[in-house]
Amino acid sequence: MRYYENLFIVHPNHEQEKLTNTIEDVKKEISNLKGNILELEDWGKRRLAYPIEKQKYGNYVLIQYESENSKINRELENWMKLRPEILSYLVTSLDKKPEVRDESRSEQDQSLKE
Repeated sequence: MRYYENLFIVHPNHEQEKLTNTIEDVKKEISNLKGNILELEDWGKRRLAYPIEKQKYGNYVLIQYESENSKINRELENWMKLRPEILSYLVTSLDKKPEVRDESRSEQDQSLKE
């Protein structure tokens, strides 16, 4: 089994419903390519390091998944290139299975942010 991580940035002007639909589309595409999603994190709207398509902000989403399909990265990248709402993306291979965050850690992280 191979493990992957995909960080992508969605256009900041999309409403929450459109952002949710884009995330669902990416999840469906990973499933169509015989991938199994391990974890999904919506990092929210953040400032970009440099402007992309004249945008200074973007909605960051991180997905970790596993797959037997060795061509999943290339196929997913080709699919994402055609999506105008995705400003940028990075798909990387991981050496080992990523640790899935438990709810107690997530709650602690939320309390630290407040």
